[in-house]
Amino acid sequence: MKNLLIILTLFLVDQLSKNFVADSILLNTTHKVNSFFNIIFIYNRGFLFGYFSNLPDLILLFVHLGLFVASIYIIYRFLFLDYKYRYIALLFFAGALGNSFDRFFREGVIDFIDFHYYDIHWPAFNAADSFILIGVIIYLVKYIREEKSCSQE
Repeated sequence: MKNLLIILTLFLVDQLSKNFVADSILLNTTHKVNSFFNIIFIYNRGFLFGYFSNLPDLILLFVHLGLFVASIYIIYRFLFLDYKYRYIALLFFAGALGNSFDRFFREGVIDFIDFHYYDIHWPAFNAADSFILIGVIIYLVKYIREEKSCSQE
């Protein structure tokens, strides 16, 4: 029950932030927050920072379904077979759920966070992407620490 509550909370944070942006900002517009951060409103139909967005809808659907199934397998493995990675799996699941919801019920995934250095912009992203990235970072740190402790024994 606790796991479901965590996933639901993260999913709601993602969806509420996307709804706020969609209700407050015109599509394809930018609002400057400071010298390195903007809030924008775009629909991302592709994968991995917008790549593959020009593929036909049917191919995008199959790619998405394949990635979703692979994600579910990884999440299942972490949740039920390797408990030390449970919170990482919860972050992955919440992120995948948030972006999958957008793909099926909107025109694409809403991205709105835009970091930049002068005219060099990191691809726009959202809260769900952040959950996945945080999970990857935690996993890598845990993995490196485990490898380090194993090599010292």
